[in-house]
Amino acid sequence: MKRNIKNWVMVLATVMLTACTDWLDVGSKSEVNEDEMFRTAEGYYATLTGLYLNLGSTQLYGGNLPLLALEPLTQQYSINTDKPDRVQWSQFNYQTDGGQQMVSDIWLTMYNTIVNANMILQQLDHATESGVNAQEANILRGEALGLRALMYLDLLRLFNDAPAANPDCRNVPFKTDFGFELGEQLTTATLLDRLATDLQTACRLLQQDPVCAATSLGAGNGSAAAIDSRYLAYDRRERMNYDACTALLARLELYRQHDDEAARLARQVIDSRRYRYIRPEEVVETDAYGAELRADRLFVPELIFALYTENVLTTSRSNYEGLTGDFVKTADLLDESDVRHQWLFSNPSALGKINLIRYQRSTRQQDQSRYGHPVVPMLKLSEMQLIVAECALHRGDVSEARLQLNTLRTARGEAELPATVTLQDLDDALTHEYQCDFRGEGQLFYYYKRRGFATIDDGYGKGNTVSLATSAYTLPLPPYEIQFGYGKKD
Repeated sequence: MKRNIKNWVMVLATVMLTACTDWLDVGSKSEVNEDEMFRTAEGYYATLTGLYLNLGSTQLYGGNLPLLALEPLTQQYSINTDKPDRVQWSQFNYQTDGGQQMVSDIWLTMYNTIVNANMILQQLDHATESGVNAQEANILRGEALGLRALMYLDLLRLFNDAPAANPDCRNVPFKTDFGFELGEQLTTATLLDRLATDLQTACRLLQQDPVCAATSLGAGNGSAAAIDSRYLAYDRRERMNYDACTALLARLELYRQHDDEAARLARQVIDSRRYRYIRPEEVVETDAYGAELRADRLFVPELIFALYTENVLTTSRSNYEGLTGDFVKTADLLDESDVRHQWLFSNPSALGKINLIRYQRSTRQQDQSRYGHPVVPMLKLSEMQLIVAECALHRGDVSEARLQLNTLRTARGEAELPATVTLQDLDDALTHEYQCDFRGEGQLFYYYKRRGFATIDDGYGKGNTVSLATSAYTLPLPPYEIQFGYGKKD
């Protein structure tokens, strides 16, 4: 029996890079027959590209996950009191109408995308019959496995308790098919095992990823010359590439407290020398009158995986860059010479309140050459450095932890930590870097949750804290999922 693929998953935007637009042209019908969709290699390209478009929607990484859902929970922002649901959300009350809608949007869009990842993984068993060569099929499968693991890991980090607190939590169903069956009700520990296996498989499949051809420091995105594939000629840093799967596996291993493996994988990415820290002069270049000639506030040379999405620009403008919305509480966390000051703007029109401008860019078409692609950082070099530092801290290696932290601090323009530094000083410095380096990415809340902090900085960096109940770290399931039995014990 033939199944149908909903058109909205395949076509979520009419504007993509020139190299990809024709992969999304699947006609004007509301549904597309599966056999027709996968008759040619172009169908595989379109379907996989559809996963990235879905991930870049405002419900996921184009809005909620990097900015709207997780940033307010870190207490680093003052919230507009004209938006009472957002104020309540920032105080860990997720049960308002607005809060429940955001939870539902994240859950449904993530699972819709997972189901479509499952569909392409199933179809890739027959890809060579449609003109996809075997090497290319391996890379497409590795990408799809990596994307699915990314989504499941973030669902775990959002809706399950942290592994250190409750490894038997099983709120997140694990679904690997394209049918209507409910997913398996696995514990966090078991699901992390499954995801680790998937990522290990993805890394093996991606060993011929063109990104691996870029061997020099700060090199480009690699070449697809070895494999005749128009799809692989796309910027591999904006795809779930070999290094991205390795970095994601490092994140996962740290999450489940496998320090040695986490550090090994993070070092592998660092030692590839395919990524480098941005130089201060590359962040913002101005003319003699202070007008921007070029800007890179996303620090593109450091990005291992960056998700292309124009939605984040709209989300940022509407909620962080204007005269209302969420304002950064203070810039005092940063040293005076820290390049991350370029992410913040003291807005005189808002009485000096601080806008987050990481995603800011001119809306004029003639200015677009001043910026790179509109992307959301998903995995980056500094996280790998911090993983190695944290693992060193766990085993009491002061020298190694200090070396790793100072590498990042020097790159950012901060003072180095002295040789007399203690383990506690290093631990505080680690938290400081998470607070400073993931602004606008949604990763700081995950860090607090993984570490199980009962109190967190109130956002002003003066030693005052906000208390968190353990339950505040776990978003509630949508009510309809509870009806299916998830989130309950047998």
